[in-house]
Amino acid sequence: MRSLPTSRKPAKRTGRDADPRRLLKLNGAKWQKLRAAVLHAEPLCRHCAARGLTVHATDVDHMNGADDNRMESLQPLCHECHSRKTARDQGKRVAYGCDASGSPADPSHPWNQAVVRGPGGSRHPSLPEITSNRKP
Repeated sequence: MRSLPTSRKPAKRTGRDADPRRLLKLNGAKWQKLRAAVLHAEPLCRHCAARGLTVHATDVDHMNGADDNRMESLQPLCHECHSRKTARDQGKRVAYGCDASGSPADPSHPWNQAVVRGPGGSRHPSLPEITSNRKP
């Protein structure tokens, strides 16, 4: 009869549980209660709501890092928005696409930023306002 090894190697931590700063295990009872409280308090995705969409939140995001579990540091997101935010936080390039009107959906896209007007009301301080010489 073969003897079984007495010691097992600990499982390698990967993915979302690999962050050493994480104070609560994501499959633990404390995190599950905190997650449920966040989703109960705000059931819609915060990023989608900011774009005028009504999408149910399924994930809870740590806005200030995995070690900050205060309610004000957690935000409800849909899975798609949470995946995008996580990828962007990890330095990956993220594509948002366009909305129904053809405008960029990425909130940080230059088209979605406030227009800075230079002297004389031009859109950019170093570029003059383009006007037409045609008469109506």
